[in-house]
Parts: sequence; structure tokens; C-alpha cells
Amino acid sequence: MEIAPAIGMGRDMLLQDRAKRRKYGLPAELHPAKLEDLSATRSTYFGGGWTTADITVSTVADQTPIAPGRKIFDQVANGRRTARFVSDAPILTFFSIQSARYAERHRLYKGIDLGIYYHPAHAWNVDRMLNALQHGLDYYQANFGPYQFKQARIIEFPAYDSFAQAFANTMPYSEAIGFTADATDKDAIDYVTYVTAHELGHQWWAHQIIGADMQGGTMLSETLAQYSALMVMKHLYGEDAMRRFLKFELDGYLRRRGGEGIEEQPLERVENQQYIHYNKGSLVMYLLQDRLGEDAVNRALRSILDKYRFKGAPYPRSIELVDAFRNEAKTPEDKALVADLFERITVYDLKADAPTAVRRKDGKWDVTLPVEAHKYYADGKGNEKESAFADRIAIGLFTAEPGRGAFDRKNVVLMERRPVKSGRQIFRFVTAQKPSFAGVDPYNFYIDRNSDDNVAPVG
Repeated sequence: MEIAPAIGMGRDMLLQDRAKRRKYGLPAELHPAKLEDLSATRSTYFGGGWTTADITVSTVADQTPIAPGRKIFDQVANGRRTARFVSDAPILTFFSIQSARYAERHRLYKGIDLGIYYHPAHAWNVDRMLNALQHGLDYYQANFGPYQFKQARIIEFPAYDSFAQAFANTMPYSEAIGFTADATDKDAIDYVTYVTAHELGHQWWAHQIIGADMQGGTMLSETLAQYSALMVMKHLYGEDAMRRFLKFELDGYLRRRGGEGIEEQPLERVENQQYIHYNKGSLVMYLLQDRLGEDAVNRALRSILDKYRFKGAPYPRSIELVDAFRNEAKTPEDKALVADLFERITVYDLKADAPTAVRRKDGKWDVTLPVEAHKYYADGKGNEKESAFADRIAIGLFTAEPGRGAFDRKNVVLMERRPVKSGRQIFRFVTAQKPSFAGVDPYNFYIDRNSDDNVAPVG
């Protein structure tokens, strides 16, 4: 947008300020088209459709220019460096061009050049980023389909802002959240790997298919990139280490929905609300793969990719993906869960209340876990109404608190699904080892109003 005029008119060019819109007699809120408005499938929420690129960049001789595509020319002459980049696959009219005095580190992996372009003094996390790209490529190509380029580049930019963004085979990445991050704390989230995997995921979700310019558009990109990153973290760190990632997303969703100034939407109708398509989307997709199975979720995703990959209008709607998930649900309970996750604003309240363990004469332990469970449906203003709850939810007994320190599979005494219903109920177990903690939904798969009371110390 800083290089040449844009042809046509987009929603982002309209007056955005709510007070000014009221002043001039316009509707206060500027909402995207409804899911039911099929005319909105004629364009993407980025505006333009698929195209090809042939970009030539000229810069000073001691800098490295980078643009989307394959570099086919690179020459220094008369104090200038000029490089030409040509796309080998369709790209969106959505790209960035950068130039700086970069250090470079490359790794050739399965025919793809993984490249990190960074400030020479900021090398701390470069290998971590390369490893994340490698793990991501392995998972995404095996489960979603081929990567469309022969290059995947991460390019550092100064901490003018704290974000990363995915363009076709180029991923600008702020020094503030990746290159200068301290990744040595074992209790902290490895967000360098998390963010890198997310941005690489966008090479499928946005850069192979892109949602229509309507409600739910960003679910097909941001939510699916979040899911992709979570699957990388799950396979890298193990299922028992996922609570710290899911609790981070859950707390972010709960905190931000309380500050919603207009109207919260169900996930399938998200209106570019970040706390919904990022934070809530992560929780929804992780629970979905836990319930339906990872393979089933990935089959649904591939079906949408196969139908829309690099295709023009009509562009896909979120409800098509929700229907694909519903088709993978084999039981009435799982089909109802799909509706609760995507079509409604559903909030749970699951609490572990003062579990105990008593030593038996045979040396084993009688463990008692009281659980309180409730489910609520909320409207866009946050008003909640309780609904009957009946589901099979994970119950866990542990020798350490999930999500803390080096917690992993060795700390799991017992983990199994049990029927849980509305109200108070008591679960009883006999174990060979005394657990130190017990909980319901102990890894925070569900959108729970209080993520801190799912697990309690055993008395």
C-alpha cells in the first residue's frame, strides 16, 4: 500500500471512528457482511485475489533486499545492489519488501531453503527459528499438502512494533518478540517456536486458501494458523506439556472478552476480533482435535484446501469448514460440541473441590475428587444463561501440578474420560501411588470461566 495506488474501494478505507460515524449520521459500527450474504464471497478480506509477482528491488550496495518469490538475479554495480524476485506459485496482492544489513543463516531441508535474515548481534534464537520451520514443514506437508515454494524466509525488523506477519514465503518478524527473546526459562512458553510455527502455518491458511470478505473470514486464516502451531507444539513437547499454552490462550480470551466494546460473536462469525480468532480459536481447535481425533480434523481441513486452493471467487465461508468438522463427528454428543464451539458463545465452569487420598490396608490409595460442573450460553453482550451439561471430560491425578516446571507424562498417575453432568458429583479412584494434585479438564481444553480451579492439591 506504500508503493502504488490500490485499484478499487475497500472497507478499510471507510470512516472507522465510532463517534465521527455517529456525527455524520452513519451506523456507529462498521460490520463486515453477514455469513448469509453470498455476494460477499466475490472478494477476500485482503481485497484482491490470486496473482503472480515479478519484483525488482534496488538498494544500497551493503544491504540485502528481500521480496516474495524466488531470487533470479542479484548484482552489485555502481554502488547499488539490485535483486529480482519472481513467484513460482500464485500469491495474494499482499506482500512486503525489506532491505537492511542482514546477517544470514540458511538450512536446506527437503529441497527448501530455510533462511533467517537478522541483525548480526541478534543470533540467540536463530537456530530455534530454523528448527521451528523444519518441524512445521514436516507436520504441515504431511497433513495439509505440499508447501508451494522452495524458500521460507524470516526477516527481522526493529522493535517499532511487536508482531510477526506472514506474506508469501517471507515472514517479517519483530526483534522484540523473537530475536531478542529470552527462551532459556523452562517454565515459560516457548513463544519463539510458537510464533514461528504460526507464521509458517499461514503459508497454507491465507496463502493457499483465503476466506471471503465477511464474518468468519479470519477464522480460515488466523484460527487455523493457531491450530497448526499448536499441533507443532503438541508433537514437539508432548500432550502433557500443552496446559501452559492452552491456559495462556484461555486467560487471554477471558480477559479480552470482558473489554469487548461492541459485540462478541461466535467463532464462525468472528469480525476480525483478535481475542476470538486467536485466543478462543486456539482452544476450540485443540479441543476439537482431542474429541474428534487429530486425523479427522486434518481430513476436514484438507477437504477445504483441496476445494479452494488458489481458486478465485466464490471464496470459502467459515460455515463450510464447520460443516466439514460436523461430518467428521460420529456421535450426537460430538456433533453438539461442534455447534457449541463454533456456532454459539459457550462458557464452562468446571471446578475440582478439595480432593483427598486415604491410605488403604493393602498399601493403595482411595482417592476422592468432588467436581462441580456448569455450562452457559452467552449473548454478544456477555449475558449468560445456564444450559444442561452432560459430556465425557478428562479427569486427572498427578504427582505434580500440570503446566508447572518440568511437568510431563511421568507425573501422570491417572488420566481418563468420565461422564460429567451439571452440578456436583464425586469421582472415586484406587491408585498404587498417592497423587499430589487432582483435577477435571486438567489441561484446560474447555473455555472455563476460571482456569485456576480445575486442578487442586490433594489433602
